This record gives sequence, C-alpha cells and structure tokens, in this order.
Amino acid sequence: MQPESKFVETDGVNHHYLEWGNPDNPKVLMFHAVGMCSQIWSFAAKDLAKNYHVFSFDLRGHGDTETPEGGVTFMQIGADTASVIQALGLEGSICVGHSAGGMSMLIADSMFPGIVGKGVLIDTRVGDSPMALLTPEEQELRMKRTLQKRLIWENREVMYAAYRDRAVFKPWADEVFGDYIKGNTRILDDGTAQLKCKPAVEEEFYENRRNLNTMEVLRGLGGDYMLLVGAYDGAQTAQDAAVQHLTREAKGFQLKELGAGSHFVPMEHPDLVLREIRNFID
Repeated sequence: MQPESKFVETDGVNHHYLEWGNPDNPKVLMFHAVGMCSQIWSFAAKDLAKNYHVFSFDLRGHGDTETPEGGVTFMQIGADTASVIQALGLEGSICVGHSAGGMSMLIADSMFPGIVGKGVLIDTRVGDSPMALLTPEEQELRMKRTLQKRLIWENREVMYAAYRDRAVFKPWADEVFGDYIKGNTRILDDGTAQLKCKPAVEEEFYENRRNLNTMEVLRGLGGDYMLLVGAYDGAQTAQDAAVQHLTREAKGFQLKELGAGSHFVPMEHPDLVLREIRNFID
C-alpha cells in the first residue's frame, strides 16, 4: 500500500505528510524523531491502515516540510503539531510519536488539552534531555559529529552501504532502514542524494532540548498516554520524577518496558512496537 503525499499550510509553514487508508476509519497520527522523516513510520502505517486512516508528518526542518528562517525549538514543533491537527480537523485522534515526535504531541496537548485523544510515546524522554545521559565531553562530541555529517552523497546506494554497518544503524530492521535512506534524502538534478534534514538543524534541536523544562511545559494534559521504553542503561522507569509528574498531569498514563531495544527501538523491533501500539489503541 503506497501512501499519498500531501501538504497543509499553517502559520506560514508548508507541512508535508503521508496518508494511508480509508478516510472513514478512525485516525492515527504519527510523528518522528529528530533527524528522521515521515517515511520512517511506513512499516507500522501500512499495517495500521488496514483498520485506521493513518497520517505521518514531517516535523519542521525535516523531510519535505519547510524550514523557516530563524531558530527551531521544541515549543515550535509542539505548536506545529497542534496547528496541523486543527487545520485537518483531527482533534482527539490517536497519536504515536517517537522521541521528539512524542514530545511534540505532549506540548500540543498541554497547549490545547484533549487535542490528543490517546497517545503512544515511544522512548520520549519526559524529563531531562537524552543528552543528560552523556558526560559533558560526550555531549560536545555528539554535537560536533552531528555538524560533521555528510550532506551530499554520490547516490542513495553509496549512502546505504556507508551507513548500514554503523553501530547505531546495524540493529535496524532492513525494511525500516531502507525507508530511512529513501525518505531522508532527495535526489538532486545531478543524481546525487542530499540529506533533507541539515546537520545544523539537527544540532539545533539537540541544543534546544537541553534547555526545555518539561516540568513547566507539560501540564494539564487531556490525553490518555502509554510510554514504551527500550531496554538500556538510563531508560526511564515508573520511579523517575518526570514520569510521576506526567502520571499526575495526564488524563491517563502508563509506562511499559519493552524488554528489548535501544532508544531506536521502533527501528530495531518494529513488530514489537507495532504490537504494543495495537494493544493500546485497538
């Protein structure tokens, strides 16, 4: 099942999204992490589209959504998420978000309580930035490496071969990795492949996330949420202060440990994540 590629303009930004399934079915909205794209959800979306009308959105600065001049912040992507939901008349829908995509949903729901009906958060850090798991030296190295990412490749095949055995990508399922390469690049006139999310945009999101106080931002949520967490050192637990804060602020909240995977568990174990999404929303 191939999705339709569409755009909706809100607040002067042309937002891109992919759409699968029967418009008469209940709605599922999907949001990706920093450095990724709407197509990263294709594996799950194709299955969910059997029963749902599925939308997957590119965050600002990612995919085919415009990158307005000026900085990018998490408050902006939260406002973007609210604005596209409102523009498309999708208030109260089921929402699924990985990492920053989940944070964009939470911020939207804090701005307009109930704009998210049920929400699946997949390894979305609801407290300190994920960078807090690193030493200051490791944080600076991460930022430096992000800015040094290669922007132009000879073609997608060369990029695929160069990325496939890197430590972060090696555990990814083949189909999801292929969607990442295809969706995250555009082919230029000379046949070369260019990253859609520029390294400077990715770095700016990471920097902004370090200064986001979720205890102040995430209040009075109207949605019913489930947080899925991978199995790695530093993963969130029900005892974390930020998780307990979200438990109090959301209409409903539960945390489930998946028992497998890193922060990138939707790419490493897409079947497992899809099953848990369906268990929560079906």
